[in-house]
Amino acid sequence: MMPPHDPWLALQAWQATWLAGLDPAGLGRALREARLQRLIGRARRDSPFYARRAASARRLEDFEPVGKAELMEHFDAWATDRRITRHGAHAHLRQAAPAQAWLQRYLLWTSSGTSGHPGLFVQDAASLAAYDALDALRLRGTAPLATGLDSWGPGRCFAYVGAIGGPYAGYVTLRRLQQLQRSVPAPWRPRLTCLSVLEPLAQVATRLQRLQPEVLITYPSCAAALASWQAEGRMALTLRELWLGGEQLSAAQRQQIGQAFACPLRNSYGASECYSMAFECSHGRLHLNDDWVVLEGVDAGGRPTPVGDFSHTTLLTNLANQTQPLLRYTLTDRVRFDPAPCACGSAWPVIEVQGRGDDVLQLPGLGGSPVVLLPLALETVLEEEAGVTRFQLLVHADDRIELRLAVAGSENEGNAAAAFERCRQALQRYLSLQQARQPALLHGRGAPAQQAGSGKLRRVIDLRRDGHAAGPSSVATPHPPR
Repeated sequence: MMPPHDPWLALQAWQATWLAGLDPAGLGRALREARLQRLIGRARRDSPFYARRAASARRLEDFEPVGKAELMEHFDAWATDRRITRHGAHAHLRQAAPAQAWLQRYLLWTSSGTSGHPGLFVQDAASLAAYDALDALRLRGTAPLATGLDSWGPGRCFAYVGAIGGPYAGYVTLRRLQQLQRSVPAPWRPRLTCLSVLEPLAQVATRLQRLQPEVLITYPSCAAALASWQAEGRMALTLRELWLGGEQLSAAQRQQIGQAFACPLRNSYGASECYSMAFECSHGRLHLNDDWVVLEGVDAGGRPTPVGDFSHTTLLTNLANQTQPLLRYTLTDRVRFDPAPCACGSAWPVIEVQGRGDDVLQLPGLGGSPVVLLPLALETVLEEEAGVTRFQLLVHADDRIELRLAVAGSENEGNAAAAFERCRQALQRYLSLQQARQPALLHGRGAPAQQAGSGKLRRVIDLRRDGHAAGPSSVATPHPPR
């Protein structure tokens, strides 16, 4: 079964997104308010969850903030289509290939557990059309037609390095676009190769060298690791573009990646809850898609954060998806709205985000050379193979690895010991695959330490890099991402 795609909705989304870009403060704001009112009405009328929770709500500020754990708990009462149930969604994910339509009209993907709670999200054709239009017109700015697929480019060669094979947002999105172009003659069809982030980096580099893609799509941490290989002459890619997302891109990473590959970087800000929230301009600033997204920065007491200050947390309202409404949903990212206009000339709001910022690890290799371990690969191994989501890996000065699990505690010692053993076996298998020496793995007695500002877990932390020397039983509070 083909992925969901509605040409009429795609045309509408493309046209409205293009027009809003001509007048963000006028037409863009008017479209946002109209979409918000439709979303509020639809949620109160057709979602039993919101009908109970916000029966008298008329304005966005009337809605109490809601988190992922609460929405997952009330999943069957959340959607506006009453056919959508947790049981049905999980059954589809077990049986169907990624990007295959569910109930003839929806796409499913899951989120990671960086906040401690994995998520399951339903995308309707309208939201997918909006994401296509935003990526084509703003992130890449190359689509001359209304399909949202033209940024792929006829006959171009793409490589994606990430978490593949499962219902992950990035992978599902790429597979959907790929499948929607099956009818295009082969010489004109974009070629996409997906490489697993779990493969040893040397193997990934070798395959990329052989493939020679024009466009590389990956996470900033992976791009930075590959940039080191490129700079050292162990890999020679000639890229036309590099698309980044899924993690925070630091200034140091930007410089390293840009110098190594000497091609345009296209960075975006999104989440499983709302795939296209902000796009990066030619000056390296993130611009909020203010016509499709409402972001509210709030302090620890839930009050609005002054413009120019970083928020304690952020509330997301996704205006594109009316099937699974998100109104004032708590994102654990910290956001700052810049009061100064951007030098690029765009009138879309400029934001700065402090979000995911896990460390790339280096461990001694069996062959003598250091082995590079990507944080997203380690997280995927522990999530998928060991079945844990709320954990923290701390690498100490002597290369010992301390694993902290949220289930630790006197009443759960049996569960904690079993979870630690699953993690130990999964890590040993992964490190063997990577040809890394097996370090001492310790079961930390402290709970995973959340970031003071956002409450999000940094799940892979290299204390050697940060200059700390924490004992295996100590509680080393990670610093916020720089």
